Amino acid sequence: MKQNLLKTCFWSILALVTFVIPQLLFAQTGNPIRGIIIDDHNQPIPGVSVMVKGTTFGTTTGVEGRFTISAAKGQVLVIKSIGYVTEEITIGAETNISVQLKNDSKALTEVVVTAYGIKKEVRKLGYSVQEVKGADLVKARDPNPINSLVGKVAGLTVGANAEMLGRPELVLRGSKDLLFVVDGSPVNSDTWNVSPDDIESYSVLKGPNAAALYGARGINGAIVITTKKGSKDAKGWQVDFNSSTLFERGLIASPQPQNEYGRGNGYHYEYQAKDNSNVYLPAADVLYDNANRLGEYGPRFEGQLLRQYDSPYDPVTGKRTPTPWLARGVNNWENFIQTGMISTNNLSISASGSNYALRTSYTHMYQKGVMPNTKLNSDNFNLGASYNITPKFSVEGNLNFNKQYTPNIPDVSYGPNSYIYMFKVYGSADYDVRDLTDIYKGPQGVPGLVQYAQEYGRLNNPWFMAEKWLRSHDKTDIYGYLRLNYKITNDLNVALRTQISTWNQKRTEQVPSSANLNAYTSWYKFGWYGDYREDTRDLFENNTDFQLNYNKTVGKWSFNALLGANQRSFKYNSFYGTTRALAIPNVYVLSNSVQTPLTYTWGSKMQIYSSFYSFDIGYDKYFNINTTGRYDNLSTFRPGKRGYFYPSVSLSSAISDYVELPTAISFLKVRGSAAMVKGGLTIPTVGTAYQQVNFGTTNTAALLNYGTELYSSYDGPSYDNQNTVSFATYYNNMPSVAYNNRLADPNLESYKRISYEGGLDIKFLNNRLGLDATYFDTENGPQIFPLLTAPSTTYSSRNVNAITTRRSGFEVSLNGAPFRNPNGFSWDINANISTFKETITDIGVEGRTDLALGNHNYKVGDRVDEIFGTKYLRDKSGNVVYDATGNLLKATGGNSQIYGSLGHLNPDYSFGINNKFSYKAWSFSFQFDGRVGGKIYDYNYYAARQGGTDLSTVQGVIGAARLAEWNSTKQGTQAPTPALIGNELGQGVKIVSGTPKYENGVISNLDELTFAPNTTPITVQGYLNGTIKSIDEAFMISRTYAKLREVTIGYTFNKTFLQKAGIKSATLSLVGRNLLYFAARKDFDIDQYASGYNSADRTTGGAPANGALQSSTFRRFGFNVNLSF
Repeated sequence: MKQNLLKTCFWSILALVTFVIPQLLFAQTGNPIRGIIIDDHNQPIPGVSVMVKGTTFGTTTGVEGRFTISAAKGQVLVIKSIGYVTEEITIGAETNISVQLKNDSKALTEVVVTAYGIKKEVRKLGYSVQEVKGADLVKARDPNPINSLVGKVAGLTVGANAEMLGRPELVLRGSKDLLFVVDGSPVNSDTWNVSPDDIESYSVLKGPNAAALYGARGINGAIVITTKKGSKDAKGWQVDFNSSTLFERGLIASPQPQNEYGRGNGYHYEYQAKDNSNVYLPAADVLYDNANRLGEYGPRFEGQLLRQYDSPYDPVTGKRTPTPWLARGVNNWENFIQTGMISTNNLSISASGSNYALRTSYTHMYQKGVMPNTKLNSDNFNLGASYNITPKFSVEGNLNFNKQYTPNIPDVSYGPNSYIYMFKVYGSADYDVRDLTDIYKGPQGVPGLVQYAQEYGRLNNPWFMAEKWLRSHDKTDIYGYLRLNYKITNDLNVALRTQISTWNQKRTEQVPSSANLNAYTSWYKFGWYGDYREDTRDLFENNTDFQLNYNKTVGKWSFNALLGANQRSFKYNSFYGTTRALAIPNVYVLSNSVQTPLTYTWGSKMQIYSSFYSFDIGYDKYFNINTTGRYDNLSTFRPGKRGYFYPSVSLSSAISDYVELPTAISFLKVRGSAAMVKGGLTIPTVGTAYQQVNFGTTNTAALLNYGTELYSSYDGPSYDNQNTVSFATYYNNMPSVAYNNRLADPNLESYKRISYEGGLDIKFLNNRLGLDATYFDTENGPQIFPLLTAPSTTYSSRNVNAITTRRSGFEVSLNGAPFRNPNGFSWDINANISTFKETITDIGVEGRTDLALGNHNYKVGDRVDEIFGTKYLRDKSGNVVYDATGNLLKATGGNSQIYGSLGHLNPDYSFGINNKFSYKAWSFSFQFDGRVGGKIYDYNYYAARQGGTDLSTVQGVIGAARLAEWNSTKQGTQAPTPALIGNELGQGVKIVSGTPKYENGVISNLDELTFAPNTTPITVQGYLNGTIKSIDEAFMISRTYAKLREVTIGYTFNKTFLQKAGIKSATLSLVGRNLLYFAARKDFDIDQYASGYNSADRTTGGAPANGALQSSTFRRFGFNVNLSF
């Protein structure tokens, strides 16, 4: 009863708000005018806006197309609706009117940008292209413009990187490494060198069908960015200012540590040291604790007195006074991080006249990192202009300059300079991080030489890391083009364009004296004063192309032809150098090295000569056929193998143009396409130069074991099929070289990809609702695959053409405007869903039915993203099997015995939902997106469990056993009594008779074995550091997640009010980003990992995507202001 009453009240209030209040607001003097709005078929049109011109009074038509409005004689009604020509009706003496709206052919002729910047009508496209307006992405913006595309394009998965200058991982229909094109010209982009304020639109060309004209560079698809051009108002010019400020605070996902037990071993802890012979000193009263890399298996926090790092120390007696053992650092993470800020300001000036257009723009972005002493500055200058010299001859160009600089980028990989490593995985609550702010505090600390730290065996003082362990980045990026156009006749024109894309960067790392590096010999044993390394690189690319365009209509036939030639020149150089222990502390130059510095240089060049064509033919309104072709001569192959041709063909037909369909269907188009693209031995990105070198541990050279790669665009040859020589390491202090251990194959052919695509585009209810559906099927191969060779050849492998896979999937996009009233309530919705799967269809190696890739022999029919690893061994009832010692039983034998399937890495499908609601001057929008299915290895969980820090180690049966063991030690004074039998999955069983056999990671002869309950206890530390570490299944988690990506509330100010201040328009928006995150386990952000495996990963020996120690995504809140003058 109460529920019904509430419902009645709710609907009554809604009716009042919807019907009564608008009538009061719109009340005016005049006569009531009643009318009906109909279309060409005399059918009523609902949702049509009817406005009294020059006022704010208006209404919309109902489901029967009727409306009522008050208007005086002589006033004008403005009648608008999507897909129809706007009508203006002057009120006379009549009080009942009927208005017939005509279809707006311009509204139906939607145009998108395709390959080479060619604009084409959507209705004539035979392949899938999806466009996103740049204006939709600048309010709830991300510092990286490509991150903003997440969830907005069907088939495009964006692994939104949360790191400062981190490159997002892009996966389009299962393929990575996409081509970036700006104003029709390919650019080498790290995705940070474009200002989102300069972007008019993003066109996503999905796969080789849409991007075939770009050849091998477009084999995975392309993101085509069109920049803004000059525009004008009545004054002939316009000034725009856009300012965005976002604040970062609060991880949406991170490891949750336990705060019951501190650092130590076997529930015992001493601030202890070793001598130079690696033998423990008998006394715990020492200045430096270098005894262990301790996990969190120490005493329980109960206030007992223990010697600790900050216990009072008497330098005369060398004694420490024990202090209470307390969980002082429960909030260490919160007390260390700071509120981050991202401030972006853009000022643009544009103008145009009868024969020119001009736009110039400057953007400054400043990011204050969440980690102390981290920041990023980015300046972007863009200039674009076009000029019609004569009615037939014109010139246009664009130049973009980008400068990135930061004195310090936080490291995020596994290592002692990672904050996630320090606080979340191996951190202990036995110290308060705020007590370490004096980084050289005595007696341990020595200014400039020795840090004051909570331990000296593994971790560092985090404030010391923030202030002294610095990783700088300085990059200058320039790209642009100049194009000359000449109109020979009305149907024929010719164009010459030259484009450059060039950048240079320098990165350095200053490792301070006394930094704990794990792999190093401890500093205090040989007076290690730190290290220094630097990485410099530069790239230059030029593309020059000639194009001949012909457009002709003959009767009902239309012809569009493009003929072109392209020359691409590419050059890249890099240098990496590192000291081997600084001779003088705090002097960071390569020459300040105790031993001869290690240096490495690398360079590459490439030339490609290409010719291409595109030909469109259409007949009346019935069909349009497009065919393209491109021929490349590529220098990365041996002579005689350098040239290859790739064609494509597509067909589209707008059936609604010539077939009378039900009135509910406004538009229907079917399309299909096929393309074949080839390529080989080029790679789009490289890591830092030192990533390419495999140094051995020579004294202090092991610093290379740590550090994350900040990927830079490369897009050059891989030299994978060349017998190249490279610098490797030092031998007896003498430089040496190493030959490539992969044998070059002079008969190697380019790899091939054949793609088929079909789909339909349909719109309903006068174009209010649109559905785009696409199915694609792609054959990849034979690919270029490294086949193992006999050791007697002195090579480890040789490249062969092998492995063919098939990838198929579908994409569906839904676009709708359920309500549309410019002066009232409007609702726009965009939703998409996509999926794909790739399987092996042919091995392609004579005499082989399978191939060993990683730890599994893959056969025809296997998914390429299937992950294989070690599993829990179980009996027929599903009980976990243990050995006689109480540890987990582990399979033995070869790969086929030890490893079994753990699931597939790629998600089953991805989705995105965008909603925008508006009422008069107010707007509200939000985006919800995510992925469903797939598995990923949770390295955070693995490392935190191993270290005893994960919250799960004090919960359930593990936590109960841990407490029982602690109580048995009498406050850590004696060894614990083992208390853990089994694990969270139950007590388990053990084998009492028979010998197990294994196949595919499981016991294959269960009928031959006899089982009994497992009754053997082990310690919690022994279990978490024992066999469980090698059971991959224990750390596999679902990739399913959903995220409330962004929320925006906006208000557009009244123009009448603004004009008094000389402002043309103004909008204020409150924005939030990454607000909510839903996942089964939240110790890292799965969103950052866009893909697990595809065939390219497999054939190049890639590793599956593992969730590691990357920073999780922070929530962002802020505001955006846009002004036009």
